Amino acid sequence: MKPRFGQAARFFGETVHQLGRIVMLLFVLILGLVGLFAFRLSTAPLELPGLASKLATSVSGQGISVHMQEAELAWAGYRLGGGMPFFIRLREISVRNTVGTELARIPSADMVIPPADLFGARAPILINGHGATFPLVSAPVSWRATLRPGPGLTFASGDFFVTFGAGRFGRGENQVAISDAGFDLHITPGAVDVTDGRVTLAPTGQSAPHARFTFTARLGQAWQGRLNATLDAVYAPDLPQYWPPGLLALTRKWVVDNITQGRAHDAAFSFYLSAPENLSSLKLTNVTGQFTGDDLTLYWVPHGEPLTHLSGVFAMPDHDQAWITARSGQVGGVHLVQGRMHITNMAGHDQDGDLDLTLGGAVPDLVAALNAPPLALLKAAPAGLRAATGRFEGEVKLHIPFRPDLRPEDLAMKVKMSLHAVTMPALLPQLSFTNGEAEVTSDGHGVQAKATAQLGGAPASVLVDDQFGGDGRADIVVTGQATDNIWHQLGVADQDAGALTIAGRVPFSLHVQGPVKGTQSALFNADLSAATLALPGLAWAKKAGDAGQISATLMLEDGNLDGLRAFKISAPGLAVQGAAGADGVISLPDIHIARTVAHGTVTPPPQPGQPWRFAVSGAVLDLRRQTASSPHPPSGPAWQGQMSFSQVFLAPAPAPPLHNVSFTGVGQGGTAETAQINADDLSVTIAPAAGQRHAMALTTSDAGAVLRALGAYSAMKGGTLTLNDIYDDGGTSSGTLTLEGARFVDAPDVTKFLQALTLYGVAAAASGPGLLVDHAIMPFTTSHGVLTLNGARAFSSSLGFTASGTIEMRGLACVLDATIVPAYAVNTLLGKLPLLGHLFSAERGGGLIAMNAHITGRLTDPHVMLNPFSALTPGILRDIFGLGGHEGVKPVPVAPSPGSTK
Repeated sequence: MKPRFGQAARFFGETVHQLGRIVMLLFVLILGLVGLFAFRLSTAPLELPGLASKLATSVSGQGISVHMQEAELAWAGYRLGGGMPFFIRLREISVRNTVGTELARIPSADMVIPPADLFGARAPILINGHGATFPLVSAPVSWRATLRPGPGLTFASGDFFVTFGAGRFGRGENQVAISDAGFDLHITPGAVDVTDGRVTLAPTGQSAPHARFTFTARLGQAWQGRLNATLDAVYAPDLPQYWPPGLLALTRKWVVDNITQGRAHDAAFSFYLSAPENLSSLKLTNVTGQFTGDDLTLYWVPHGEPLTHLSGVFAMPDHDQAWITARSGQVGGVHLVQGRMHITNMAGHDQDGDLDLTLGGAVPDLVAALNAPPLALLKAAPAGLRAATGRFEGEVKLHIPFRPDLRPEDLAMKVKMSLHAVTMPALLPQLSFTNGEAEVTSDGHGVQAKATAQLGGAPASVLVDDQFGGDGRADIVVTGQATDNIWHQLGVADQDAGALTIAGRVPFSLHVQGPVKGTQSALFNADLSAATLALPGLAWAKKAGDAGQISATLMLEDGNLDGLRAFKISAPGLAVQGAAGADGVISLPDIHIARTVAHGTVTPPPQPGQPWRFAVSGAVLDLRRQTASSPHPPSGPAWQGQMSFSQVFLAPAPAPPLHNVSFTGVGQGGTAETAQINADDLSVTIAPAAGQRHAMALTTSDAGAVLRALGAYSAMKGGTLTLNDIYDDGGTSSGTLTLEGARFVDAPDVTKFLQALTLYGVAAAASGPGLLVDHAIMPFTTSHGVLTLNGARAFSSSLGFTASGTIEMRGLACVLDATIVPAYAVNTLLGKLPLLGHLFSAERGGGLIAMNAHITGRLTDPHVMLNPFSALTPGILRDIFGLGGHEGVKPVPVAPSPGSTK
């Protein structure tokens, strides 16, 4: 046993000895190889591109491959000592992902590796790179890095410090110009952190913004990253140069297209990104952030009236929505008190916006904003609404689908407005709604309004329900009451106007229906019971308390009064009705006004400025005015017409009518510019004269009959009368009246004849019935209601007289100086002698023996003072000694003749 044990021991010892010799030999061999390798590295760098590429790829992690065209390993430790680091110079380094996309290209990099790292010391590895390029960067790059190895030469962490020179970020149209940039990058397996990121963007326009950013990414099942960026300021017109078209393209398009002016500042946004572990793709998953805007111009409706001077905040809670909150601004002249817009589906193809505005300002500015394209919400509104004034406040809620072909009907709208102190025209141009208060609502498809206002100083209410769909439908109800103020404004309160006069309260209603745009119909009703009405020119009147009614159907065009379709007026002694045909002619089949009975037609003017036309005929026309009217200048519409009546009454009973009267004329308002009037034994012609005056020529072969019809004088028979008068619209005239062959059956009533004829003749004192006037010539003038006789004279073979003086036409008060010439034919012979005639006759038409008289008082009951001494003074002596008048000689009063009542 012992020998065997010893043999085994010797065998084991021999084996160990041999192994030791082998190990020693291997160690010597390795040292030799290391020395040889060190010697080789000391003589020249060793090319190891393949080995370096494999080592870099294994260190970089899954999905990243690194290829190097050159990799030179050098070490100076053979000569300078073993503590010297390894130096690796790398050329043309390309870093790609698994799908072959190049992530970076580095022309050159120098790596310094401490030798201790080969033995697990994990000392930092230093790298300096120059001129690196990245797929989305065309700018010079300088960088340096510190890598920290892990166990088994694995990658533990790295710090990169990168700077960029002037260049561009991005590719194609998505490039952004920069002046300089830089960031610090810390990388560990499964984590990336960027700090101290900074970018100075290249100046454009008024902008030269500075941006700061950080970035964090972590690897779980996939990479999840977040980029935080801030920007100091940029002006809206310059924004397209800084916002790449490919980054949130639809959001960018909306912002660039609709925010066109102003300054955005203090922008802060976070971009959330994701990528697979191998970085084969990159996806933007969310965006949040905001910026503040000042003096912005925002087109809240494409191609519409923009919001200007807008200040507020643009915020994105996520990539699919944005909020614009405004604290000031205006739309046209409408002031924005506050507002906000919520934009959704920003990550989709089409965006939608919900706008909520609180507005205030002037009503005309609101109308202009709502009527601006493309909304044009009031394009079919009545012209009166578009001319409204006042102030308002209210809210507008609008859902806007942002489409290139946006139509008003695509909008979902809710409008609620309160209007104050509103003034707007009514249907009649003379009237307006004033001091209006209204509540207006609209859903974009129609508008509803409830308003109260003053119409002509009286309360009125208005209800509006307009629908815009299709041709649109309008439904407007106006109720109120007309009072004396309205009658004054309409010109029907003047008792001296001669036409319709109204006083008192008249409740009324107006109901308008029809398409919003185009022709509408309106039903008008008014209760006349409480009012006083009169047609003085037709001798008709209604007192308050008598029943009366007006109903009419009117036609409107785009909200403006266009014509009358039918009407009916009824009251005691009054019944008039009419209807308009398709041609616009108004037929009046039944006219009963007091004693007037007629029928006819009225044709409205086919074009503005053209005259109204009428044709009226009937059995009786009653023009018995109770009082005379004052002259008026031409006012009212132009007209052209004709009338024909069997009987025309001009004066109260017992005055007879004129028979077979016809009238043809042209005029304006109550003034006839040209006219021809014919009746039995009467002809009147009116024509224009120079200086905006008119000429009237009246002739009749039976002056007594005409005067009786005028109610002027009833005691004259026969006579041929001619009147030529030039007058103006102010009541001034001048003319001459000639009368031949007239017999006065009641001579003292001559004064009545001169007054009622309004021929402004002589106040004569004659005695004895049956005075025949062979010839009378009466020159006269009128002014301001006063008739002036200028040497009027009348004579027959037995009596003559002259007169000069004034007569007030309204009160008939007179101041006349007259000369009475008895035995006129003989008494005037000496006055007609050439050269010497004036010695015997001081007055034209006077005689050798004549008596002067002074007539005062009312012509209906004059006071006549005779100067008996004047009869004893021949011709010129009456004039020299002042005996042609009443001064200096006590006159003798003359009582009226027993048969006179005046």
